[in-house]
Amino acid sequence: MDDEDNDYELERQKTIAENRALLDSLGLDPSGSSKIPFARASPKPKAKPSSSSNKRKAHTVVAADDGPRRRSGRLAGLEADGETLRVKLEEEEKEREILRVVNRKERERVMEVGKMVEDGDKDEIDDLERYFRSISLLSNPRTYPTTSNSSKESYAEPDSVPVEVQRLKDAFKGMTLKANAKVTNDRVFSMVVHPERTKSLVLVGDKYGQLGIWDALGPAAEKVKSEDDTNGVPEEEEETEGRIWRVQAHARNSITCMKVDPINGSGLFSSSYDCSLRHLDFSTFKSTELFAFTNEDMLITHFDLVPNGQEAWLADKNGGISHCDFRESKSRKERRRWIVQEEGRAAKLGGISVNPLMPHLLVTAGNDQHLRIWDTRHLSSIPTLTNSLPTPPVNAKTESFGDSSFPPSHLTAETDYEHLAKYQSSAKGKGLLRASWQHGKSCSSAYWDPWGRRVLTTSYDDKLRVWNLNPQSMLLDTPLATSHFQPTRSIPHNCQTGRWLTILRAQWSLNMDYMPHFTVGNMKRSLDVVSASGEKIISLWNEAVTAVPAVTASHPTIVDRVVGGNTSGRIQLWGAGDE
Repeated sequence: MDDEDNDYELERQKTIAENRALLDSLGLDPSGSSKIPFARASPKPKAKPSSSSNKRKAHTVVAADDGPRRRSGRLAGLEADGETLRVKLEEEEKEREILRVVNRKERERVMEVGKMVEDGDKDEIDDLERYFRSISLLSNPRTYPTTSNSSKESYAEPDSVPVEVQRLKDAFKGMTLKANAKVTNDRVFSMVVHPERTKSLVLVGDKYGQLGIWDALGPAAEKVKSEDDTNGVPEEEEETEGRIWRVQAHARNSITCMKVDPINGSGLFSSSYDCSLRHLDFSTFKSTELFAFTNEDMLITHFDLVPNGQEAWLADKNGGISHCDFRESKSRKERRRWIVQEEGRAAKLGGISVNPLMPHLLVTAGNDQHLRIWDTRHLSSIPTLTNSLPTPPVNAKTESFGDSSFPPSHLTAETDYEHLAKYQSSAKGKGLLRASWQHGKSCSSAYWDPWGRRVLTTSYDDKLRVWNLNPQSMLLDTPLATSHFQPTRSIPHNCQTGRWLTILRAQWSLNMDYMPHFTVGNMKRSLDVVSASGEKIISLWNEAVTAVPAVTASHPTIVDRVVGGNTSGRIQLWGAGDE
């Protein structure tokens, strides 16, 4: 028996020696503590109270083990030598930094569309240019209201609303899912439908600056493989409905807002978190930077165009609104910004909208919970601070196009919040802020309706609100009384999208043949159409829709054609009757 014990002891010692040698080769201490940089011993857990439960006792015994956990350097891919590890980590960080630079690479001031199609062949690019050319030859001006429009024409008469609501419901009868396709590679951030009546041209902006161009009811495309798994269709059965082109319109940052050229529909304006506003011309196949911040932290969250199509107002995450006039000559190159909200976490402006009837009136939506209406005619009277602006980069030089040229796209003047607040408190500036209303939580969007008589907001307090305004009340250069600026409709709606869904934005339809109505995504995976009176017209859902259509839009000239987009880049087109 003693001989057996001796043999066992010798074998045990031999095994211990081999294990020690292995630990040494990995740079680990035989006592159990790691020599790998940044590794720390696990803290000694506190003693747990005793329990009669066997399961609780077993858990307490395990937790009471105060020995440090061993970490495998081999499995972690780390080298034993500390200097080698440091060099390796530095190289990896350099690679990540290079990748970040590439991902944020600025688009050139002027780019041909063909160079922005990163994964397409020549035939695909030629096909896209032919399609753009056909769209540019068609005139599609946006319809704007005039001061001659009667109250009844704007559906402001109470007794006309029930009739108009029923008429709108009749228009949406028989709605079905007409097309369902993956248009962009990543999450949909913004979307707009082109006004051409003979087509359902949907323009989609995604999380990484990609512009998806979808001729939804055009000729069917060939079968393609797709990595999208949100619709439950096996890969080999996946089809693309209609024709789709994908263009890297911006640097790899979210496209936050898009507007079709209101003059004739021959171009697309788009803003992005890459701090720029660009215009894609369908006739010249060129994308031009019209406005840009030099500070990469100055993210453009939203923008809107004035009716002439030659000016834009932009909102940013640092509480500023900026003005850009595309007609400016070389002698007048102003791009001006005003900070209208105090700095801080709540400074972000999530939305901005131009009144189509009175273009000098802007409405903004802020993280500070406020909806505000501004009279921009006052802004030019406020002093500017040009010394605080960063120096434009070298590539900000004027780009020439034949006999004409565009001015630099960067800011030339800025007014800080202190100077703006001082002006606002003066007798001269009392008309700058026309109205204000505080929501229960952040106000994520605010839009004027197509008649310029109503404001629609979306808020994280789970309400959609509508304000009815008489244009006559906005003529005086004084703020509206609080009692005269209250929401006329408050509609309960779940707006808790969380981190992985695009923020819900209730958006007016631009169709002026029917009473004002809007679309909004529903967390129950439906797309809702709601009238200005607060009545739900229809809720669109199909078993093929397996994700929340967080981003919605509607056809400006075909009332019963609406679209919804989700986190995978998939778009659904709904319509009634035959195409």
